[in-house]
Amino acid sequence: MKRLLILFVVSILFTACANKSITRYEALAPTFENKGCEATISQVQKQQKDLYGEKSEFLYYFDLGVLYHYNGDYKESAKNLEKADKIYDELYTRSISNEAAAIVTNDNIRPYRARPFEMLVLHELQIMNYLAQKDIDGAMVEVKRAQKTMTGLYQKDSDKTNDNGFLRYLTAIVYELSGEPDEAAIAYIKTVKAYQENILNLPKEARQFIVESLRRTERGDDINVLGLDSAMETPKAKAVFDQGQEIIVVGYAGHGPILNEQRFSGTYVNGGLLSLSYKDGKTGQMQNTTIDAMPVAGASNGETFHISFALPEAFSFNSKVHHFNVSVDNQSGIRPEKVMALDKELEMNLKDDFTATMSRTAIRVVLRTIAAQAAKKAMKSDNSLLNLFTSIGTDVAQSQLEKADLRIGLFLPNSIQMTRIPVEPGSHEVTVAAVGENGGTVKVFDYGKVAVKKGEKKFIFVQAVK
Repeated sequence: MKRLLILFVVSILFTACANKSITRYEALAPTFENKGCEATISQVQKQQKDLYGEKSEFLYYFDLGVLYHYNGDYKESAKNLEKADKIYDELYTRSISNEAAAIVTNDNIRPYRARPFEMLVLHELQIMNYLAQKDIDGAMVEVKRAQKTMTGLYQKDSDKTNDNGFLRYLTAIVYELSGEPDEAAIAYIKTVKAYQENILNLPKEARQFIVESLRRTERGDDINVLGLDSAMETPKAKAVFDQGQEIIVVGYAGHGPILNEQRFSGTYVNGGLLSLSYKDGKTGQMQNTTIDAMPVAGASNGETFHISFALPEAFSFNSKVHHFNVSVDNQSGIRPEKVMALDKELEMNLKDDFTATMSRTAIRVVLRTIAAQAAKKAMKSDNSLLNLFTSIGTDVAQSQLEKADLRIGLFLPNSIQMTRIPVEPGSHEVTVAAVGENGGTVKVFDYGKVAVKKGEKKFIFVQAVK
């Protein structure tokens, strides 16, 4: 009975290792959808321990930072995103104890370090938080931090994590505000290269501003080297540079993706191959994959194990909002362009990490299988019924350990869209319509009279994460 009690307790403990991602989404999504940002912020803060816990501390502050930004409280957003950024820096150096625990349990036991695109969004929001507060110095400090993060991500794995075009584009705007046209031009050059390396094409409007900036800083050769049209007309960019002020509309469209579990099963050949079957979440078709398998301690060469486990899989929502239509005074039908696609960023991240995550998880399952078999052998007695319960209890406890890490920021948009509109100094009537994929208007945002001072870049943020 003592053995059974131990096994029961261990099973309960192992089950408790399951991540809180599903619970967090189910608890917060209805509030966000039906009651808005303020109610969601309150719920996040009240249930920090239950919904996040210490292992997901980064996500706690990250989610709050995103929500405060949507709610127009840019100072509080900046405070929370700064805390998340600090946690990321502290966790950047791998913790040996956490990695060791993850080997015998699952990835959820490790503190959440943030996916690369989440860090890029963090810096984008921070830059815009400071620009919304007209704090150019703060925005410049954040530009330097962002550049450091991008460099670190690029060097860490240059085949997987590359530059981010929207973040480079924002840095160029900050340099313009700081009166540094040459630095802005360099940032624009990096914007082109970043989009060339990533999943989105360079937005047409951004292309205008880049070409015009390079012309004004006498970098005509760079226009050709980058493959841009040196003869293209740039009326909007010319107007902004000549007049000195503009309204910049940034729209957050659709609800960003979350993660589901994707089940795998197959055979592990020690020191040889890992052959697995799984259902493709998009097509619903069964797929097979085979990768090289590293040997594990405790198993003989060529020994086979039948294993099953789960990995994270992207789940995208049917977004109610597809794009925006902006009207400024008598000028209507201005459509912001997509500058970042969060759903594609997640898919790319999962694809990049697929082989490494699968191999790590499979080895972990094999090691636990070996340990479970050894435990059953050690606890074997003369009582056949007790042996049966012992065996079942051990197998159940072992199976409960393997939980896919589904942690991710819950309130990111499906896409970020932006447009820059040249205006004269003074007050301007601004309205923005959030539009569905079928062309129907989902919601109209009326900003009334928007005051723009001489030389100012006025940011308007449209939250349509639905």
